[in-house]
Amino acid sequence: MRRPHLVARLDAGLGCKLTLISAPAGFGKTTLLSEWVRSHESGIHKARPRFAWLSVDRDDNDRDRFWTYFIAALEPIIADYSKSCLAMLKTRKAPSIKAVLARLINEMAEKPQVFVLVLDDYHEITARSVHEDLAFLIDHLPPQGHLAIATRNDPPLPLGRLRGRGQLNELRTTDLRFTISEVTAFFNEVMALGLSHDNIKVMESRTEGWIASLGMAALSMQGRTDINEFVKSFNGTHRHIKDYLMEEVVQRQEASVQSFLMQTSILDRLSAPLCNAVTGHDDGQEKLEHLEHANLLLPLDDNRTWFRYHRLFADLLQGRLARVQPDLLSALHRRASEWFERKSLTDEAIHHALAAKDFDHAADLIESVAVPLISAGRLSAPRIWLSKLPMEMIRSRPWLCISLASVHQTGGQLDVAESLIDTAESLLSCGHIDGAAEPATVHLRARIHLGTLRAWLALSRGDIVGSVRLGHQMLQQVQDDQPAVLCTLTFQLGLAYWLMGELTKATHYLDRAILCGQEAGNSYITLVAMGHLADIQAKQGRLHQAAETCRKAVCLGAEWGGGEPLPATAYAHICLAYVLYQWNEIDEAVRYVIKGIELGKQGLPITIGGMVIPDLAVLSQLVGQATAVSEALNEVKGIASASSNIMMISRMADAWRAQLSLATGDIREAELWASLRKSPGVDLHQVPDFVLEFEYLTLVRLHIARGKLDDLPELLERLRERAEEHGRMGTVIEILILQSITLRAQGRLDQALSKLERAISLAEPEGYVRIFVDEGQPMAELLRHATSRGIRPRYTGKLLALFGVPRRKDTLSTRTAMSPVELLSQRELEVLQLLAAGKSNRQIADELVVVTGTVKAHLLNIYGKLDVHSRTQALARSRQLGLL
Repeated sequence: MRRPHLVARLDAGLGCKLTLISAPAGFGKTTLLSEWVRSHESGIHKARPRFAWLSVDRDDNDRDRFWTYFIAALEPIIADYSKSCLAMLKTRKAPSIKAVLARLINEMAEKPQVFVLVLDDYHEITARSVHEDLAFLIDHLPPQGHLAIATRNDPPLPLGRLRGRGQLNELRTTDLRFTISEVTAFFNEVMALGLSHDNIKVMESRTEGWIASLGMAALSMQGRTDINEFVKSFNGTHRHIKDYLMEEVVQRQEASVQSFLMQTSILDRLSAPLCNAVTGHDDGQEKLEHLEHANLLLPLDDNRTWFRYHRLFADLLQGRLARVQPDLLSALHRRASEWFERKSLTDEAIHHALAAKDFDHAADLIESVAVPLISAGRLSAPRIWLSKLPMEMIRSRPWLCISLASVHQTGGQLDVAESLIDTAESLLSCGHIDGAAEPATVHLRARIHLGTLRAWLALSRGDIVGSVRLGHQMLQQVQDDQPAVLCTLTFQLGLAYWLMGELTKATHYLDRAILCGQEAGNSYITLVAMGHLADIQAKQGRLHQAAETCRKAVCLGAEWGGGEPLPATAYAHICLAYVLYQWNEIDEAVRYVIKGIELGKQGLPITIGGMVIPDLAVLSQLVGQATAVSEALNEVKGIASASSNIMMISRMADAWRAQLSLATGDIREAELWASLRKSPGVDLHQVPDFVLEFEYLTLVRLHIARGKLDDLPELLERLRERAEEHGRMGTVIEILILQSITLRAQGRLDQALSKLERAISLAEPEGYVRIFVDEGQPMAELLRHATSRGIRPRYTGKLLALFGVPRRKDTLSTRTAMSPVELLSQRELEVLQLLAAGKSNRQIADELVVVTGTVKAHLLNIYGKLDVHSRTQALARSRQLGLL
């Protein structure tokens, strides 16, 4: 495995006095230095430094022995003088070691060529006199001289002074770890194991790029047929890893240090006070300093206050603790829990209480934080905590029932959630918890939570009217000190009115939810409500306002997420993708839809499954063409399938699949959907409720595809009137387009053009494009007729150009007239260059610091712009155009 980026780091440090490569055993220190030497010996570099190399061992702590070997190693650089210095050492003719070093330094200064002295395994040196001598040598090295030290721990040399003067080049554990691309290359190119991307990701995460462990794992996998099982079970107790760590690390430590390592291995992070609390001793700071010095700790902050162990090392230590002192485990976890609780670090306190199997205390702690966390959309931790509590304990405590019911409800497990709600109400009716009477105010608060859950349950089951009724009842009872419940209720009412098609009321409650969420610091409600508000604006045909709202939510989510967008921005990403797609900004739309789905999977998948399907449906035109989009949409189909017990999501997902089938020309699959639709079915002769509008329009499209056009324009007219009455101008544009296509197919051209002109007049101010273009040739023919009759010629001409139809016969299309370099964006040119270098999609993604889906999207755009269908064709066409 060649590592040119690290060799370049070593070369860049030649202007310093010292390069320090400090990392634990097995991180490739010696191998890297060897590669560095070979890179210069091979003649790659014009001005090659000369190298001297000394590998030391414990016996070299004798001062005379060390310097004898050191000077002997310098023979390639100062051959004659090296021999005379050795003679001085042997015969004791020099007054001191430093006198010999002074003469050695003077001789080095006479050499014009750059030279490097490599000291490998310097951690073996513990003699203070040797360190002092070496510090003297470093201080007085001539400009062309450089010392490179490889060590498992930082030596007692003047590192701070050298660092401050810019004379220290450092490579540490984080620098030496294998990157994901290096792990991939090692397993699949060097070791030829053919591991899947998922297995490689697991191994990279478990090993944290530790090279020795990767090597031992690769050797263990050779010839195995159960690779997946091996990867799944791989940890620090793996035989080879265990032997290596025991021999090279643990057994080299004093007994007291070994005990400290085992007892503190239960901690995900360590500080001196915490270690003292867990071990019962007061030497935590001393032990941590020793371990940090030995490179056995990874610092978690710049102040060196918090640390952690390497994951595989922690696995080994925990396994050893379980074997040697199993009775101590619970006590250690209990002490850790008590310390974290005193520091108000409740998450960690709960984790250790559960590990100690102190379920009563864990339940008390969970009750104190679970409901606020769930209300803020932070479900992951409460879900894990509750899964570790005995179910009989949960069903004996109302607040735990409320918490678990919330988790199940948001996950679409409605029957389980309802059972827990019933249990909580039964417990409250008894008027006590654990035998102690509860104050009336606490009972009221719990009942409001339960009422809010029932309102959400009704909404999930499609009982929107019942959900609104319950929501208003709870809103009248909510207490001033329940801001989280107030946020949830206003958001729930906003969603309910949104599903009813009453967008004005929905906007009112969503605005309240956003304001309430910001005041209460509830980022989840704030951001998801902003996403739904943007959707309403898009449905009202106000694309620019919708885009502004989405971008504001994305920026706010990134600000609250410390630079990375929070999962709650998923819907804003999806809605913005819809708007960008309508504006024909395909690259950006693809980027946002992929990111939105990725974020939705991290947060509440049910939101992605139910609320974004109509928005994503427009991207169906890209299926089969945009691989990245197809993969992303398949994720959503999987999420929707997992929520099949929620009727609304299930029906939307089925209708969407029918649209996908129509987009790919599979009418039979769409017909199957129409024949199997569950009651209450959609009747084309009846104007549907707003929540069924998406299904209705899907059925209309199926009828158009089958040529069953009788009465369709008239049936659509009633839907258009109601949509316009409620201000859903985006829907109005879609209906007018479907009417115009149907009327044209019926031979009623004048009426068709009248509908089309109205659609264009509504669409032009907001920049709608794809809503026309995605209708294909029937729309292209209509636009040609519109152009010939002078109907809004500027906009119809713009739309026709996107069908590849020039406005005038003597005018080339915009794309044809562009130069080859203008044809592709800067990022697409970068992807093309990496493609030409033979990089895989994963390697290109690593190089550009993006996800693989983004690379696939860029490749799709390149293929489209170059009018090719494969990598080979793209490269050939690019060379033909002079792009490469």
